[in-house]
Amino acid sequence: MTTALPTLREHRMPRRRRGRSTLPRLSVPDLTIRIVLAAALVGGVVWMLVQADTVRAAEAHFAAWWMDGWIPGGVTASADTYMLWLDDSHLVGFQVTAECTALILLVPLLALGACFVLSARVSVPRAIAGTVASSVVMVLVNQVRLALIGFSTLQGGLGSGYEFGHRFAGSVVGIAGFAVGLVVLIAVAGVRRRR
Repeated sequence: MTTALPTLREHRMPRRRRGRSTLPRLSVPDLTIRIVLAAALVGGVVWMLVQADTVRAAEAHFAAWWMDGWIPGGVTASADTYMLWLDDSHLVGFQVTAECTALILLVPLLALGACFVLSARVSVPRAIAGTVASSVVMVLVNQVRLALIGFSTLQGGLGSGYEFGHRFAGSVVGIAGFAVGLVVLIAVAGVRRRR
C-alpha cells in the first residue's frame, strides 16, 4: 500500500546579501610595506632569541643602573647578573636567567604585533605604536619584578625574602604585567570589528 504525504511548501532560506567587504583592499605597495615590517618584527624576535645572553646582560645592567640610586650600598652588574649588598660584608648576585628575562613575555607580544601589522583591520602606524608601547610595558614590568626580588631579599634575607620575591610576588607582577601589555597592544592598535 502506498501513502501520499502532504505537500510541503517550499521554504527558502533568506539569501545573504553580498555587499562590499568592510575591510579595505590592500594595494600592492601597502601590502609590501606590511610584509616588510612584519618580517622585521619577526627578525627582531629571532635575533633576540639567538642573542638571549646579550639581552639578559642588557636587562641586568639596566636594572643595576636605575636601582643604584635607591638601594642602600648601591647596585652593580656583571654580564647577566645584577648585584647588591645585603650588608657591609655580603654581596648577593641575581642572575637574569632564561626563565627570568623579559623575552618570555615580550616574544608573544611582538609576534602578535607582527600579525597586527599584516592585518587590514589595523593601520600600520597604530600596529607599530601598539607593539612599541606593549614592549615598553613588558620591559618596565620585568624591571619592576627584578627590583622586587632584590628589595624583598634585602628585607627578608636570602631565605624567605628571596623566595617570596622570586616565586610569589615576582610571578604575580609578571603575569599581571603581561596582561597589561596585551591590553595596551590591543587598545593602541585599535583593531576594527567586522560589521
